[in-house]
Amino acid sequence: MDEPLNQALIDLLSACFTKPSDARFKTQRFYNEMPQHRWYINGDHKNHVVAHVAVHEKTIEVRGKSHPIGGVAEVCVHPDYRKKGYVKALLTVVHQWMEQQGMHFSVLFGRDEVYGSSGYVRVTNLNVLQEDPLAQPTPVSAMVKPFKDHLWPTRSVLLPGLVF
Repeated sequence: MDEPLNQALIDLLSACFTKPSDARFKTQRFYNEMPQHRWYINGDHKNHVVAHVAVHEKTIEVRGKSHPIGGVAEVCVHPDYRKKGYVKALLTVVHQWMEQQGMHFSVLFGRDEVYGSSGYVRVTNLNVLQEDPLAQPTPVSAMVKPFKDHLWPTRSVLLPGLVF
């Protein structure tokens, strides 16, 4: 990634995520770890990014069995370009790509009113296990979109690693 695009992404993320806890976006284009994949929409010129979605390749564990997932992160649209369907358009492409990669689920941490119309449902049985060997799993509320014939488990689900 060249520096102009890096700066364009930082500019977009810092314009969209403005809570004090989001200050990291003033200097970096990711929350906790660099995602493996990004989709974005340019505005007037090449380095004018107006919408963005990042995807982390992750796995969840259920009763000792691993399932590949796409962790969706840094979903945003510049305030001047909202209400044009950019998030839904980006997610449609991202979901097709995830299915082609054999991922069972798309997982994100977001609001029901934003992501429900793209097929996401709220789950409360996801537990994040940080990389610290002494840490206990932390229950979190997330949104999930299943692919193909996969059903989100009713039992406890473990997400090892950093939150995206």
